[in-house]
Amino acid sequence: MQNGHHPFVSAGEVPSEGSDSVSSGLPDMQETQLDQVAAQRDPVARFIAEDKRIRLTEIEKEKTIAKKKGQEEAEKELQAGRSIVLTGASGIRSLTTHWLWKERVPMGEITLIAGRGGVGKSTMLARIAADITTGNMDGSFFGKPKSVLYVVNEDSLERTVKPRMVAAGAELSRIFFVSVPDSNVILPRDCERMAEAARSVDAACVMLDPLSANLESIKGDTGSFMRTSMQAIQKMCIENNLAAIGLAHTRKAMTNNLMDAILGSTEMGNVCRSAMGVIADPEVENGYILSQEKSNLGNLNIDSYTYTIEPFSFTEDGNFISTSFIKITGTTKVKTSDVLAESSLSDGGQMTDAKKFLKDLLESQGKTNAKDAKTAARQEGISESSLHRARKSLDVVVERSGFGRDLVSYWSLPKIETPAVMPPLTGL
Repeated sequence: MQNGHHPFVSAGEVPSEGSDSVSSGLPDMQETQLDQVAAQRDPVARFIAEDKRIRLTEIEKEKTIAKKKGQEEAEKELQAGRSIVLTGASGIRSLTTHWLWKERVPMGEITLIAGRGGVGKSTMLARIAADITTGNMDGSFFGKPKSVLYVVNEDSLERTVKPRMVAAGAELSRIFFVSVPDSNVILPRDCERMAEAARSVDAACVMLDPLSANLESIKGDTGSFMRTSMQAIQKMCIENNLAAIGLAHTRKAMTNNLMDAILGSTEMGNVCRSAMGVIADPEVENGYILSQEKSNLGNLNIDSYTYTIEPFSFTEDGNFISTSFIKITGTTKVKTSDVLAESSLSDGGQMTDAKKFLKDLLESQGKTNAKDAKTAARQEGISESSLHRARKSLDVVVERSGFGRDLVSYWSLPKIETPAVMPPLTGL
């Protein structure tokens, strides 16, 4: 015997009081460290420590087996309630798509307006709200003013959002700001309440600024929960004949795909059926572009709008209020994705060179055979892809004649027509 301890202790014996006790649960860090120190000094303590390690390993194995068994039982129950349902195509009734904003914002769906900060996304949302509430929106409700539910997450209602609505010419009695006392609007948790509120004020649209602030999510989610939340909003829109418009922020990404640049989960871009992009116009100082970047239900090949953000001021209750509004300046064939593609080039000067070359060529020669233009561009070291982006940026008119092998394309610069009257504030 050494130090009053018996040199051998069987695995089934419990050490006497004062020795290292075997815990029925996981030992804390301090106890484990004491075991290790004691084991280095005493063979009996070493034996006890090893026995404890074995027992804990067995406990963990049992827990793992029990957990796996529970998962298997749960999966069996889940599978037992599942079945495959076949629906014949002949039994499906085809439906037409109704538009809040023709070819841009479909009813019963979610539409995203995405772009970086400072390009007027929220100001554009106020402009759209104004057209809806005054009956000037080109779509299913043209001539029929509808209400708008607006969820604001970042800006001040008093200092920013309401003044924008005034500047945009909105019918303020049809604009309703949505909030939840002592909380935030969370979707899909508040979808039923949102739908009820929309019905009570004859609303046609729910606006979320930004959308990501109102989506229910869980930490570490890879996107599946985000998709479920988006689908629940979509279901709310379908069942209540609503259109949802959500703003989305984008990162500075080297991509020509707007959906890839959206901050947060890509599921936002995947689930929405329509998406518009807003971006600074590289050709116009203080100019911007609003373009259709996704349209699963309509025509994607539609013109983009060019616009500026103009100052606006008014007085209310003796107070001077300063804000801004969207002024539509025209249309263009250039899309947000085109500008992103140009900025993602390793040599940013390629696009500038291509546009200067093509403009000079068409101004000097007039209508030009596209094949000859491509040949001349190659001789100047300009790639065909850069030339085609330049053609789209310059709104080059393409005319075709002949068929098959005899097909010939001609390019020419568009005729510049200055409208006698600028488009009204409402009536995009």
